[in-house]
Amino acid sequence: MFNWLFKKEENNVSKKIRVLETNLKESFSNIKKDMDLLFEYNKITKERQISSEQDIKKLIYKLKILEESLYKEQAQEKYIPSEEDGQEDNNHLTEISQKICMILAALHKENPKRAIPLKILAEEMYPNKKYAVIRSTISQYTTTLEKLGYITKKKRGRQVYLVSTDKNPYIKKKLKQKVNFKY
Repeated sequence: MFNWLFKKEENNVSKKIRVLETNLKESFSNIKKDMDLLFEYNKITKERQISSEQDIKKLIYKLKILEESLYKEQAQEKYIPSEEDGQEDNNHLTEISQKICMILAALHKENPKRAIPLKILAEEMYPNKKYAVIRSTISQYTTTLEKLGYITKKKRGRQVYLVSTDKNPYIKKKLKQKVNFKY
């Protein structure tokens, strides 16, 4: 007699189980789709990484070629004419190097027994610029001129002093006295 009451409960439980089963199937199918998407994304990422690595290798190769050609050009530019070559002229100097030689010669004519501080040379060349801004540029040019033998550089403390040598093309009279580095 109370059978109908128990049947409803059984029916209700079986409905809940079926709903749970369909929800579970749907969840697993969603997980499978997500896993497939992750696999595809991983595959694309690996392909991009391989492509990027190949591009980097190509760039490194091109950079090496550029460095080699730059070193070759620099080696050709570093040719220093010797007295034996008979090239005592200043045609191989840049305009700025010639200007440095000219200013140093003029400063030495004013005071032939003293070395010229690099700071004074910088102020003479670029009066409207701060010394701290142009110090490294002037220093590079004077180092090149020193290697060519046009000037000599001496450092005392934090100050660098310059003296024109006999090879400076802008000194008309050769300096007969050897310049002592008086500071």
